[in-house]
Amino acid sequence: MASFRKKGRNWYFTYTNAAGKRSEVKGCPDKRVTEQMAAAAEAEASKVRAGLVDPRDLALREHGRRPLGEHIEAWGKSLVDSGGTDRHVSMSLSRVRRLSAIVMGAGAAETEYPRRATAADRESRDLAVSERLEAGRLSDLTAERVRSALGALKSRGMSLQSLNHHRAAVRSFDIWCLDTRRTREASLRSVKGFNAEEDRRHDRRTLGVEELRRLIEAARLGPVALGVAGLARSLAYRLAVATGLRYSEIRSIRPASFDWSSTPATVDVTAAYAKNGRSATQTLPHDLASDLRPFVEQGPQGEPVFPLPADRGAEMLRVDLEAAGIPYVDEAGRYFDFHSLRCQTATMLDAAGVTPRVAQRIMRHSTPGLTDRYTRPRAEDVERAALSMPSLRPGKGGDGEPINDPLSAYLPCAGDAAGLTPSHADKRTISDEQPSMKLGPSKTRASDAPCPTGSASVASDRAGTRTQDQRINLPHRLSPTAALPKGGAG
Repeated sequence: MASFRKKGRNWYFTYTNAAGKRSEVKGCPDKRVTEQMAAAAEAEASKVRAGLVDPRDLALREHGRRPLGEHIEAWGKSLVDSGGTDRHVSMSLSRVRRLSAIVMGAGAAETEYPRRATAADRESRDLAVSERLEAGRLSDLTAERVRSALGALKSRGMSLQSLNHHRAAVRSFDIWCLDTRRTREASLRSVKGFNAEEDRRHDRRTLGVEELRRLIEAARLGPVALGVAGLARSLAYRLAVATGLRYSEIRSIRPASFDWSSTPATVDVTAAYAKNGRSATQTLPHDLASDLRPFVEQGPQGEPVFPLPADRGAEMLRVDLEAAGIPYVDEAGRYFDFHSLRCQTATMLDAAGVTPRVAQRIMRHSTPGLTDRYTRPRAEDVERAALSMPSLRPGKGGDGEPINDPLSAYLPCAGDAAGLTPSHADKRTISDEQPSMKLGPSKTRASDAPCPTGSASVASDRAGTRTQDQRINLPHRLSPTAALPKGGAG
């Protein structure tokens, strides 16, 4: 039989649960209603012990009765236990809490922090969101309601990329609820994402090398900005470009992070501050290491090398951009903020001919495609590359630019692309006849010497040699045997 006691305004009852153990449950201020709750709980426990009810159904029902906020907090704890960084856990919880509060009837504006929010502002908003989540249940997070909440955030001007981040967070929470048997299914899988390419709010750009040098010099000679000396800012910019380190990662660096004894010198980033949650060791160029070492050794030991202000990297950089005469936003609406320095790393690696796999390793990306997204060649660089292509105008001594030597090995020595002279379109030049046709593979004509051909024997991988088949070198329609008169050499 159940026993009852009153504590404060509420009644509590103790009964024997399905596992055969005595358990106390909070009732309500009305004793009669609490007695009815106790009777229902005892009847249900009896059915479970008799095998008439699946205990998993009872667990689902119990989870369904708990406030939505409790489930979200439990999910956040699981993220911490699985090795999630503080930043990742905080942002994920904030996104799910905000979406859930809107689902429960809060306005999108109610869940939004002011841009310069004080501690009191944040506390007030968090309390309002918590009250909404206290009234919510897991069953309230339906796909339709989540889509409507995302639409409300979109109407507030949130970018499509940010909407995708919110969607990913709430779907992750939904899958966790399924995995921990809090729900029967992952009901939010049908919530589709947005095409962020259609709505690029903060498209970044890169600078030329001379512009970068001008920016770094302006920082070095500039006054203290946001509490950071000019020399520290200039070295931070150089470190960001040379290593691809992010703003928060550079803020975390201590003197002990550097290894000056290795050749070349390196800098370590701990897993707690890396975005992917993995520690990293980045190589330092020699000129940067020689300038960094005295700066680091003269600073206080155990303290951050670069005392950069939290979340104000773009604001700090704008001071030096203005001093260098470089616009923060160009005419095309593209930005150059602190994270653009990381884009600069990928772009300069690509321009230097570094292979995609090595660039991916330096950038610490999970896929080469992500590194490619960070590569932002400037329009003038693309134009210069296009103009550097050799001329392919047919005819020896034409008006076009000379063709470079490597490319000339694969083109006809005279005439048009089919080996015909412009004045006698039906005749083939003598030099175009392949040596292997008349003189054998080991002899060449003197007149053919300046023209590289593909007739030289090619070394085999099996310690032998083989004569190259000219029908492989040229397409079938350009095969010299196709235009030979009957009775000619064969």
